Amino acid sequence: MSKRILLLVLMLGGCGVGATAQAQQFIYKWTDGQGQVQYTELPPPTGVPYETVRKPTGFGQESGQTRDLAKEQEELAKKLAEEEAKKQQQQQEQSRKEEDVRVKNCEIARKNVETLQSDRPIVKTDAQGNKVALDAQQREAELQKARKDQDYFCNP
Repeated sequence: MSKRILLLVLMLGGCGVGATAQAQQFIYKWTDGQGQVQYTELPPPTGVPYETVRKPTGFGQESGQTRDLAKEQEELAKKLAEEEAKKQQQQQEQSRKEEDVRVKNCEIARKNVETLQSDRPIVKTDAQGNKVALDAQQREAELQKARKDQDYFCNP
């Protein structure tokens, strides 16, 4: 959402900058996240320290032609839109994976509750690898844990 607002501000700001590009005598100098010094007619992203410097003669011109600021902004807008779409896709994928894990854990918790409520004997493996049958008290404690797991995973 904030990237969309930033994109809108950049586009609107670019319209104003494009109209006054000839009259503007100063440019922004700042360092980007990769440590590269940037010189732009647009201010850097919010929170990035910058300084204004006098525009050198011929700045923004190549072979006598003025740089096409609108094209640069369009490319920036496309890049931001692609990054936003990629980020949303990654978030959706992560949410799907988390939901799959939650469903699997819910199923396991339900089976554990069902097993612990049955009359069948329950055998656990202790820390030394020995199989130990649960007594009534241990079974009740395990049943309480299984119910908590079931509530947690099955009732998001």
